[in-house]
Amino acid sequence: MYDATIGARDGPSLISRTERIEIMAPAEGVTGPDVPGEPESRPGGIPLYLWVIGAVALAIPAGLAWGDGATRLNLLPSLIIRALGALAAPLVVLAILSAIVSNDIRGRQGALMMVYYVINTFVAMAIGLLLTNLIRPGVGAELIDLAHPPAPPPKKTVTDLLVELIPRSIGDAFAQNNLAQLVLLTLALAIGLVKIRNEQQARGETTYRAAVDLLNLGFELLMRVLLWVVALVPLAVFGVVASSVGQKEGLEVFRSLIWLIAVVLVGLSCQVTWYLTLMAVFARMSPPRFLRGASDVMASTFSTASTAATIPITLRALTGKLGVSRESSLLTACVGTNFNNDGTALYQASAVLFMAQASGFDLGPIDQVIVVVTTLLASIGAGGIPSGSFVTLPLIFAAVGMPADKIPVLLTIDWFLDRCRTTSNVLGDMTVAVLLDRTATPALQSIGAAAEGEKPRIFPS
Repeated sequence: MYDATIGARDGPSLISRTERIEIMAPAEGVTGPDVPGEPESRPGGIPLYLWVIGAVALAIPAGLAWGDGATRLNLLPSLIIRALGALAAPLVVLAILSAIVSNDIRGRQGALMMVYYVINTFVAMAIGLLLTNLIRPGVGAELIDLAHPPAPPPKKTVTDLLVELIPRSIGDAFAQNNLAQLVLLTLALAIGLVKIRNEQQARGETTYRAAVDLLNLGFELLMRVLLWVVALVPLAVFGVVASSVGQKEGLEVFRSLIWLIAVVLVGLSCQVTWYLTLMAVFARMSPPRFLRGASDVMASTFSTASTAATIPITLRALTGKLGVSRESSLLTACVGTNFNNDGTALYQASAVLFMAQASGFDLGPIDQVIVVVTTLLASIGAGGIPSGSFVTLPLIFAAVGMPADKIPVLLTIDWFLDRCRTTSNVLGDMTVAVLLDRTATPALQSIGAAAEGEKPRIFPS
């Protein structure tokens, strides 16, 4: 048994939160990075989302008063997004390395968990892209200067995509912020380090711990710098909102954002319907029972916008009301939560397409495939990063050649959507926990039951 530090996924104030709970050690001698909440994430002791709301309230009259001159304020979001883009790539790399090396995911149950997560994430992105293509919420937002529109992103073929998966050099992957290259490289390094760790553990050696400690230290260091940058996010919001409102028809962007909220909420509702379908068809659990069992978890997650803060409640709901074995509950709620970001993936896919529509870009089928792939890869590393959906967005924009300087406009609605998609993320964790219990072999179910001192529960196939 040990204290496991679980990093929060997304939070309305972009705060790095940690919660300590007792769980069975996933990897002997290895602990995850501990990133405490820093004062910089609450400037003046006020949650950051309140600063964002205040920035919007000041930016609207400032933009209306200054008119076209407010476009000079675009410098603020450009500088802050540039800083976030510089931190995003190394953060994702270190987050993936830390998550894989600090956890021991083996056997059929671990493989099934990852398969379920990948399927759910693909379904979420498909829903988001379908709804955004049909409703087209970004049309009419006019986030660009129509007199001087930016150059459209270059078109790519399937051959280009395959060739670009392999970087010319490690430095080039970081310089270009190429997420696909970085994640593939990181996964290769992580798998190699895990093999070295396992071999040394078998021989009773502990040399590998120095590398793991170095990774965790680097992650904590970059996280601290990230918190300093996100404390400046209200300035970026002020700049982008004031410059948008100052232009003719500038308020159209807010009408479009209302449509984006509708798209994301409908999409998340469809995603929850997908979870309930999985419960009914594959887990043989009635949707009403699942929702009753998850009701306290949903209420807690929506109020805190933190998966970490609700882990104890999630574990109680899984092992209590839903009757899930301790093994499956711990695996998904404490380990799998680092890799599962279904609601976040849906939001990111919708947000990228929304910004493309608002900026006058036409993202074709190949471009949208790139969005799907990069969003999936970003979700792998976003789990341990505070407000990872916002931090990794510049990487997804870079993948399709879109400018990222207007991203802060999304923060005007992010404080609300963040709570909704985080709730969806936790429901995804619970869904996979039940599926693992109901589809695992009898031997695995017996192990989980033995951990609780119960008689093995064999569920109908």
